[in-house]
Amino acid sequence: MRLRYISVEHLIAAAGGDPWAVNTSLQRGRPAQISFLATAFHDAGRLTNEAESAFRQARDRFEAAWNRENGDHPINDAAEVQRATGSLGVQAEQLPEIAIDLERIAAILAEAQRASAGRIRALEGRLEALDRELSEAHALVNSDHLPLSHEIALDGIIVELEQRAIDDTAGALRNVEQIREMYADLLRRLKTRMRERGGYDGAVSALDGGEAKPVQSPAQAERDVHAALAGDQVAASRVNAILGSITADQLAGKVPLSPEQASVVSQLQAQQHGMSIEAVQTAVQRLGDQQEMIANSWQLMSNPALTFPRTDLKPDALQGTDIVRGGFTQLPDCVRQALEAPWSQYYDLVVGQMLAGGDPSKTVADVVKHGRSSFQTNTELDRRMLARASAMMDATFGMSSPPPQMRQGAMVFDPIVADILAAVSPDHQVVHDVLTGPAHVAFMDNVTRHFWSDHGKAAASLFDWTEHAAHGTEAGIAGETARAYAAYIGASEPGLLHLPGNHTVGEVNPDLVRGLAHGLAPYVQNISGTGGLAEFGVMQDGNRESGVMPIAKGIFAVLSTDEKASEYFNGAADREALIAEGAYARQVVNGEPGTGAYNAHLHDAMTLRGLVDSGIHSALQADTENRHLSAEAAATAEYNQRKLAYELGAKVLGAGVDRVPVVGPAAGVAIGILSTALENDYVGLPPTSSAVTDHQLPHMSIGQADREILNAVIASGRSVEGVPPQYLIEGRIGSPDELARQHIEVDLGHYDETLNQLLAGLLRQSQANGLEQPFVPDLYMVNRYDAVIQDHDPQKK
Repeated sequence: MRLRYISVEHLIAAAGGDPWAVNTSLQRGRPAQISFLATAFHDAGRLTNEAESAFRQARDRFEAAWNRENGDHPINDAAEVQRATGSLGVQAEQLPEIAIDLERIAAILAEAQRASAGRIRALEGRLEALDRELSEAHALVNSDHLPLSHEIALDGIIVELEQRAIDDTAGALRNVEQIREMYADLLRRLKTRMRERGGYDGAVSALDGGEAKPVQSPAQAERDVHAALAGDQVAASRVNAILGSITADQLAGKVPLSPEQASVVSQLQAQQHGMSIEAVQTAVQRLGDQQEMIANSWQLMSNPALTFPRTDLKPDALQGTDIVRGGFTQLPDCVRQALEAPWSQYYDLVVGQMLAGGDPSKTVADVVKHGRSSFQTNTELDRRMLARASAMMDATFGMSSPPPQMRQGAMVFDPIVADILAAVSPDHQVVHDVLTGPAHVAFMDNVTRHFWSDHGKAAASLFDWTEHAAHGTEAGIAGETARAYAAYIGASEPGLLHLPGNHTVGEVNPDLVRGLAHGLAPYVQNISGTGGLAEFGVMQDGNRESGVMPIAKGIFAVLSTDEKASEYFNGAADREALIAEGAYARQVVNGEPGTGAYNAHLHDAMTLRGLVDSGIHSALQADTENRHLSAEAAATAEYNQRKLAYELGAKVLGAGVDRVPVVGPAAGVAIGILSTALENDYVGLPPTSSAVTDHQLPHMSIGQADREILNAVIASGRSVEGVPPQYLIEGRIGSPDELARQHIEVDLGHYDETLNQLLAGLLRQSQANGLEQPFVPDLYMVNRYDAVIQDHDPQKK
């Protein structure tokens, strides 16, 4: 199966399980060998006609289901029959019954394998078809020739196709799990009957694929681990199969390791104990595709939630009866030394370069990066690695004016620290503890103010995970982590917009800022004080009611220092603002009470818009102060950045159709109408002349507020009677500047008065009371937006 736009890993995570793994576990069974064994018992016994008939029926059933694969025959059938009748005491008259049950096991296993494989083939065919449809949809989206409303509709189609792939995978998972459970239940019954009747279930346990484990004993675990560390990839695959069977509940300490799992971890801990870092490198190279065994074992043996038997540190030793708990002391000596030894011993401060042997912590990081991220669950290995990176950064990154050799040291250690950060980043609990801990400010200073050689790509992985974790099982630590680093970048805005050498953080570390933007996008409402996710909580920000909001504005400004980061984060804010304005418009259309006065939806929309406008303005203002842009270029860049953010926010609304109160059968198209109707009010028109270096953001007028509300109502399906035809552009009310560009001159005072009267009449109709009363939602709307943008950079000295 070849997929371009569908990630199998994402499907497995979203579906809640791996149907391919379930099928693989079933396919490990060897029905042909069980059938061969049944024949041996059949031939050795004394069969009645009834027994012969039952055996033939079972054989026919097996023949009909068997796919002729996995027909190798490693068991000595005659010897197995002799063992059953000898050491186990099975009577000759019982052999036919055993033969019948064995043949039935072979048959039901073959049937289960055939059904499971067929279901997987059907799933893969379906996924390939969906992937082709996704390819066509993406090609259209990227064609640059579609109107915005069509792009939005296509984005909705893409989301729907991706959800179908998840649903199909989840359905296949249920099916193959049911097949496996039915087979396992029948298998248990037949094996129980075999034991009760004749005291035998023998070699079938190694062949049935249902209850067999790759490692059967502590002695086999010792042999497999020894062979694997010597480069035997077949042995390593057996070890990895055992490690791969460890569940999330086991990693969390809720369920103990099975004896087989514990044996393997114990042997891996003991046999790696005295290996040198060079020997580890050699073992990793020899293991090839099975190299994850080393990294996985380190994570497991350093996981304080796990316990396993202690094995003596001597050749050929088997596990003992003493139980040890995972932790840093269980790691190989070379790993502990690499992470505990002073970093300076690997570096020559006089000449400013790494010593010939290099820093072994880089080797540790390289090994860890090839392991399974699912095993990185609050392990001491990850915790010590991150502490090591912090110490390196404190020593080589942390001086504002370091001597020349220390600057050289920062350059030398930069890639090592980046590798460690990337390797540790999947351990979200460890990252959470550092970013919320007492030394988090120094850590964040080092990460955000260093000029990374990879532009912050590795460091970004410490933050971007909170985007996808915001709604999952890790939502709690994701929210706490995001709040901590959001508060830091908000409070650190002045320094991050004016780094040494007159740079913004987005200029020198664009990938880092993009990671921050993605990580905080789910929490844009929390940051703006307009709702949000409970796990993030309330952002502590001074004077939110007044609109000053220094921390929120600092966050929006820092995340606007890179164009792509700005597009993503500010686009998320615009999406929420559009949803809020659409909700208010539907209240008007539906005649709900309270639409003529203060409205929470309009308050939220204006707060979000004010923060977006303030953040982009502050970031581009910093570029002019840093002498990277002229005032005219900054004004143009500000418009372009604002437009990109709005367009992305409008496009991704297709993924949240259920949250947008629009009408009509095609929700995506209706959203497109709403976003198109409001685009000019959000973005404005391209600048035509240069601006002063420290120009202020323009205030919102009553006319603009009235126009915006009326356009939102029109886009929601309600006609507004009495709009002068010359005011309309493609079905919406144009701004005076837009109309002027089409050579339609309007009197501004008359324009504002007309729109205000239209809005008042519309609200009076929606209230259905006919009373003459003031309707002032536009005034509240203007006041809130102006309060937010009045001081776009309150932290500026």
